[in-house]
Amino acid sequence: MKLKNKLNRMKHHMSHEQQSRDEVSSSDNEDHSFNERNEVPFETEWENLQSKPLFLDDQYMIKREKEYSFSYYHGNHALGELFDIWDRWSKVTASHPLHPKERTPEDLLFFDTETTGLNSGAGNMIFLLGGAYFSETNVHVRQYFLPGPEAEVPLYYYFLNEMKTSIQHLATFNGKSFDWPQLKTRHTFVRNEVPKLPEFGHFDLLHSSRRLFKHVLPSCKLSVIEAEILGFEREDDTPGYLAPMLYFDYLKEQNPAFIEGILTHNEWDVLSLITLYINLSDRVLRYGTTKRETFEIGRWYEQVKEWKQAEWCYKHALSNNMTLDDWKEDNYFALARVLKKQKRDDEAQRYFHEIFLNKGKRSIEAAVELAKYKEHTEKDIEGAMFYAQAASSESPKEYGIEKRIIRLDDKIRNRK
Repeated sequence: MKLKNKLNRMKHHMSHEQQSRDEVSSSDNEDHSFNERNEVPFETEWENLQSKPLFLDDQYMIKREKEYSFSYYHGNHALGELFDIWDRWSKVTASHPLHPKERTPEDLLFFDTETTGLNSGAGNMIFLLGGAYFSETNVHVRQYFLPGPEAEVPLYYYFLNEMKTSIQHLATFNGKSFDWPQLKTRHTFVRNEVPKLPEFGHFDLLHSSRRLFKHVLPSCKLSVIEAEILGFEREDDTPGYLAPMLYFDYLKEQNPAFIEGILTHNEWDVLSLITLYINLSDRVLRYGTTKRETFEIGRWYEQVKEWKQAEWCYKHALSNNMTLDDWKEDNYFALARVLKKQKRDDEAQRYFHEIFLNKGKRSIEAAVELAKYKEHTEKDIEGAMFYAQAASSESPKEYGIEKRIIRLDDKIRNRK
């Protein structure tokens, strides 16, 4: 790489000027040499895959672009349904992890990577960065491919220059734990020659999927969710576990035929992220499609301290003929808990008392809550002792029951 060009690029990144994509493209032509003698192997085959090389000095990466209309269906959902979801979220004042808040659909990048391994160590390399984003007219899928280990600078240079000015939020599937940390690791090796990593917000749809689907699906792998929830069946898909092997074959032969299936696999991944966000948001905005799902959405709202929404979900997850078993006891306990958070202790105690009488898995916890209420609110020390001893008979060392009984006993003795 020419030292003059490297210094020019470093000078460019030290300034805080923001460039549009067109400006970036123009500056590339001015600042970076294009080595006419560098031929790209199988360039015609790349063109047939809607891909082209982008040069940076004497190195290049491969960029692939496709466009989809808003009416295009990927499984059960049209991509343009995202706009309706956005409009529905705009009417929700409560906080929620999937709420887009003040962002627009164009601010979001549905992002996925393909790597040479599944670990997060420095020896693991990202060879494909894939993203789908919305413009005013279409959905765009862009993929940035690494033709060799020496090309990481152009790979991240073009990816970051083209995405950093328009994208404010990521949607991934396990991206918080894998994709983005892995990208940050690789970025450290080239950080002096490419733009800084922007600060993105993040929807990790794996965690959202587990919350709603773990009780109804055998697995929360994306392929399972696609088939069982999103209505998308992958035909002739290249399994993800084959991606590293096929990429190493590509490095030997340089023929894009080896990785064509990986490009399609990654493209389907990012499109599925769009429809998964649509599907998950629709379920939350409808407060669930089943009573169990409504309960799980309530737990979600409780986690972010939206007590009113959590209470609504817990109450609507109850059935008139509900018997306290399995998760239904959890529902009673959760409802009592959010009522207590709202300082509606009298209402909460009725639910705790029902759980206590049921003698199920939550009865000890309910007894402890009843003991607290009797002692601190009603000042009924004998009543508090009754519930503390009932809890102690089942599990004396849990929840500080022994200490509670000793304290209550002292209070009773001091009264005499």
